[in-house]
Amino acid sequence: MIRVMLTLWRRFEARLVRAPGPLARLHRDQQGGMLDYVMVIAAVGIPLFMLLEYLLEALSDYFGLIAYYVTWPFL
Repeated sequence: MIRVMLTLWRRFEARLVRAPGPLARLHRDQQGGMLDYVMVIAAVGIPLFMLLEYLLEALSDYFGLIAYYVTWPFL
């Protein structure tokens, strides 16, 4: 079982080394520079995207409230 897993891992690693693009650069990076970028995006970018969705919803509610007050006939 371990021999099969090692064989599969070696095949995957061989494909990864030949693979073009950012995944291969991340795999070949010895100093960890690319990993730092991935970690910053994961730690900062994803929560900021979620916060942006929340703020967009709040802004939409605020716009609806202002539109309601503007169209209110008793002002």
